[in-house]
Amino acid sequence: MPSEACCVARPKSFVTSALAIVLAGLGSAPAVAQVAKKPPKPGPPIIVYGQRQSAVTDIAPIASVNQDTISAIGATSMGELMRVIKPLAESASGEEPIFLLNGQRISGYQEISALPPEAIAKVEVLPEPAALKFGYPPTRRVLNFITKRDFRQIEARGSVASATRGGTSTETANLSLTQLHKDSRLTIALEARHTSPLFQSERRLVPDPDVFFDSIGNVTGVNFGEIDPALSQLAGRPVTVAPVPADPSTLDAYAASANQPRLFDVGPYRMLVPRNNAWKAEATYADRLGGTLSGSINLTAEQSRDERLTGPAAVTLTVPASNPFSPFANTVLLQRYLTETDPLHINQSTTTLHAGSTLRGVTAGWQWDMTGTFDQKLVSTTDEKGIDIAAADAAIAAGADPFVPLDSSLVNDRLTDRSHLLTRTMGAKMVAHNTPVTLPAGDVTVTGTVEAERASVSSVTTGADPFDLRLARTRTEGGASIDVPIASRKNNFVGWVGDLSVNASANVRRISGFGTLTDWVLGIAWSPFQEVQLMLLDRHSGTAPAMDKLASPVVVTPNSAVFDYATGRTEIVTVTQGGNPDLKRESKHVRSIALSVKPFSSKDLHINASYEDSDTRNQTGDIFALTPEFQSFFPDRFVRDSAGHLIAETFQPTNFYREREQSLHMTISMSGAAGKKLEKPAEGKGDNRAHYYAGAGPIIRFSDRLQLTPDTPVLDILRGDTVKGWGMPRVTSYFYAGIGYLGNGLSIDGWYQSPARVRSDIAASDLYFSSIFKFNVGAYVSVHHFLPKQEWTRHLQLRLDVQNVTDAHQHVHDANGVLPNRFQPDFLDPTGRTVKLTLRKTF
Repeated sequence: MPSEACCVARPKSFVTSALAIVLAGLGSAPAVAQVAKKPPKPGPPIIVYGQRQSAVTDIAPIASVNQDTISAIGATSMGELMRVIKPLAESASGEEPIFLLNGQRISGYQEISALPPEAIAKVEVLPEPAALKFGYPPTRRVLNFITKRDFRQIEARGSVASATRGGTSTETANLSLTQLHKDSRLTIALEARHTSPLFQSERRLVPDPDVFFDSIGNVTGVNFGEIDPALSQLAGRPVTVAPVPADPSTLDAYAASANQPRLFDVGPYRMLVPRNNAWKAEATYADRLGGTLSGSINLTAEQSRDERLTGPAAVTLTVPASNPFSPFANTVLLQRYLTETDPLHINQSTTTLHAGSTLRGVTAGWQWDMTGTFDQKLVSTTDEKGIDIAAADAAIAAGADPFVPLDSSLVNDRLTDRSHLLTRTMGAKMVAHNTPVTLPAGDVTVTGTVEAERASVSSVTTGADPFDLRLARTRTEGGASIDVPIASRKNNFVGWVGDLSVNASANVRRISGFGTLTDWVLGIAWSPFQEVQLMLLDRHSGTAPAMDKLASPVVVTPNSAVFDYATGRTEIVTVTQGGNPDLKRESKHVRSIALSVKPFSSKDLHINASYEDSDTRNQTGDIFALTPEFQSFFPDRFVRDSAGHLIAETFQPTNFYREREQSLHMTISMSGAAGKKLEKPAEGKGDNRAHYYAGAGPIIRFSDRLQLTPDTPVLDILRGDTVKGWGMPRVTSYFYAGIGYLGNGLSIDGWYQSPARVRSDIAASDLYFSSIFKFNVGAYVSVHHFLPKQEWTRHLQLRLDVQNVTDAHQHVHDANGVLPNRFQPDFLDPTGRTVKLTLRKTF
């Protein structure tokens, strides 16, 4: 029994057991069930305190990380520890794991995020069926952190990280207090972080030849047509673009550089990484509240401020033939960057508040817990999207010189949007479980849940593109699950079959605006041998779209450079982004089979494989790019002029009609100690052997077919169709390994992605994406190990991490072997290799 569960030992009543049988809908014969007898008159309650142990004792973990392995990892924070552990706990569908602490449900990850790794005695990764006990369908894995019984630590930590090619760097400072004593827990943590900006000029990026904006200017024809027949005659060919020469008063000067636009490097005016300042404060307190009650409360507040330069304002000025400074017989367009005024800015502040509480206890044999949460997120943005050129156009029409820097009075009117997106969510969930019936193969576990949530969002934008939307919705939900053992080796019932059980769960929820949604899951868990588990799952679920997808502010940004898959060129368009209040609810059907094997009972080696077949209807998704044959089905999202040039795009979430996916997810993990353990280690030294760990998680996608609407052809995402603008790789994988000895260690981890492609009949938009392999290395030392006589070095750790050691970048080229400008490696990953130095002192 988990340590934080304290219960009153009472026999199970006949009414409770019978009620559980009726609710669960058991089909077993009455003669099989063994119902408890009528209880005697209750005496004084017996308080039972369990030891800290596995969350579900009848389901073996598919992976575990013990205290020695945690020490070998050398993580300085829970976030660094999670980088190794969390990939093992992701389900085949990519869903986040369920977090437990000492086998008990908590209000959220925030409750454990500030715990130091030294406070963790063990981490278990449990398979999806274990989720039933905690009020969730068996579709998410369970990550159980088991803490030490008594622990106290004050920690001060500082780190500096910098890109090896210069530019951006990040400095972080942390201070925390952790105290664990029996069933009480207190953590307080403070963090401050600063990131310096990275300018585009600090990376190897060349200007886009398809972008005609320049600080002096390039002249183009109206609607991309001919500038002036006389200029074409002088150049000997049709002229559609020409840079403004030193003497812009004669056609001869333009003819010398006809169709050779002047390119401009916006690098000094544009940031690839914004300047950021952030802070975070969090506190958690937990304790026993009485004989059978315990509880916890967690408070978190954080704020992050981004400041970004997006480049000089790009404008298209109209120069009529009547302008005295224009040598052209026709009206022309002057493409300009307004470098005579300050670059455009985007400032964004994100403030997040979180409160979570948990209350748990035991009543009439039912173990229950109740969690309550409050979350608020405020995103305030000031976005300078451009400069109003009405005054400049009027001045040029009145005879002002368009080929010199404009007067400051003409470029002061900035098109600025100020938006506020406020979301609030309050919710409560109660979960109760019991084993009211005992069958020959074991206890039947019944779990019931009741849940309620109220969410609201206010999205307001003032300025160039005003927007005002307020939404609220209420969700009420109830559910029940049951796990019925059929065969058991331990109880010697049909033991030759092994351990066999069936499980089922059902949830009904009511969401205002979306009606009634249901989830139901059927599963079978079979362990023919002690070290082998096989799980079958069939799940149907209904989901309402996220609030931010419904209500994010609609933002219109002119003069945005995008890659047009219909032409293979960069086009300057007006981009509309934001939420979509007309989204529908999603339904999903998933079938999966999972196999977990522990080949050697004496070795901590786990091999897991999960095959999943999913069918999703009306899922919420985003369309950022489509190949030419599919763009025609969405003329409202891809708007073109009469000449076929892309002039506007809309990036707003939509409902995809249907998507079918088949994939295989595998995880391999192992850990252990090198050498023979000393029979009698020195006092206080413990196990002084070197401890190692390693793991990998390949994902193989067999099929991904997406139909956007009932009337459109099916997209084959793995064979080159796209909605994101990227090719989908068939194989991806993470990996990690490390070894630690006496407080010193070395770790590696990384990520691999196979090649991919976006297919097109147009060579310039038929794109090939190379494979990529990113490799990270970390090393840490105990300073006291090397300076044992210096008292100040006690519990002082120095850690060096190098991310992306080889500075690997993905490379993209089209069918002609040309690198599209928008896919330059430093656009895809501007930071590249980084080095981080961390100094950590504990008291």
